[in-house]
Amino acid sequence: MMAVRIVAVLLLAGTLFLTWFEGRTRAVWPWVLAGLWAAAGLDPAPVAAALRTLGRYNLGLVDGLTAILLAAAVVLALALAAARRRAEQAFRVINQLVDEQAVEDFAREYGPVTFNPVTVVIPAYYEADNIGGVLAAIPRTVHGLPVSVLVVVDGSRDGTDAVVRRHGDYVAMVRVNRGQGAALRVGYRLAIAHGARYVVTLDADGQYIPSEMPALVEPLLSGEADYVQGSRRLGTYEADDPVRVLGVHFFGWLIQRLTKQPISDSSNGFRAIKVEVLERLRLTEDQYHAAELLLLAMRQGFRVVERPASMRPRTSGTTKKGHNLLYGYHYARVIFKSWFRTI
Repeated sequence: MMAVRIVAVLLLAGTLFLTWFEGRTRAVWPWVLAGLWAAAGLDPAPVAAALRTLGRYNLGLVDGLTAILLAAAVVLALALAAARRRAEQAFRVINQLVDEQAVEDFAREYGPVTFNPVTVVIPAYYEADNIGGVLAAIPRTVHGLPVSVLVVVDGSRDGTDAVVRRHGDYVAMVRVNRGQGAALRVGYRLAIAHGARYVVTLDADGQYIPSEMPALVEPLLSGEADYVQGSRRLGTYEADDPVRVLGVHFFGWLIQRLTKQPISDSSNGFRAIKVEVLERLRLTEDQYHAAELLLLAMRQGFRVVERPASMRPRTSGTTKKGHNLLYGYHYARVIFKSWFRTI
C-alpha cells in the first residue's frame, strides 16, 4: 500500500509540474490525469487490488509498479516532446524577429540599393583581423559582370563592420550570434531582395582564395549548373588536422551514398548559386549549414557540379566550429535530418 501511495504522489507531482511548465493549466486531460494520481494516493486499495489480480498471472507487486512507472515514463516522454515542439516554435519566432531586425537595419543604412548581378555573401564572427584581406582579394568583375560584396556580421562586436565599411562594401549587422547558417540566411534574403542573380559564398577567415571565383561562377553562366560546390579535394589544400581531413572524405562518401551524385567535399564554404535556387529552399539550420543547403538543392532536382577550390590555413585567429568530435556529430545530424526532410 505504501509503495503505491509513494508512486502515486510522485506521478501527481510530475504531472502538476509539467502542466505548469507546458502552460496547459486550462486543458482538461492534465487535470484528469492528476485526479487519477491523487485518488490513487488517497485510496490505494483499488490499485493494490489490481496488482493482486496481476499476481494471479505470476505478476507480483514489483512487476505491477514497474508497469505503472513505464506507463508514466511514456506520458512524461510525450509531455517533454510537446515541450520541445513549443520551444522550437518559440525559437523560430525569435529567429524571424532577429532576421527582420537585421533587414530593417540594412534598409535604414543603405535604402533601396540594387546589388550587382554577382553578389558575394560572407558571414563573419569576430573576424576584424582577417576580413580586410579577404575583401581586398575579391575580384570586382567576373566574366564581365560587376560584383557586389555583402558581409553579414553575426553578433560580433570587434569592429568587423567598420573594416567592411572602410572598404566600401555592404554590411548587415545581426545583433545576436546564432551561427554561420543563420547569418547566410540573412545574406541570401538581402541578395534576393536587392536584385542579385548569382550568389557566391566565402568565409571571412581567409582560407579560400577569392581569385578562383571566375571558375566557380562559369558553370552558372554557361547554363551547365544551378549550384557549383567548391572542392578542396579537387583543388589544393594544406591539411593541418588529419581528423578534419578524414571527416571531409567520410562525409563526402556519405552524401554520395545518399544522393548518388559525385560530391567530394560537402562542407566547403566556397560555392556559387543561382538566386532561383535560394528562393526555392527552406533553410532552417543556424549552424552546420553546408550539408542542409547542398542536400536540399540536390533533392529538389537542381543541377549541382563541383569545381576545384584551394584552401589554406587561417591567416589569424581560431576556428569557431568547435571540437572535431562535436562538429562531426552535429554535421552528421544535419545530413540525416536534411535527408529525411526530402523523403
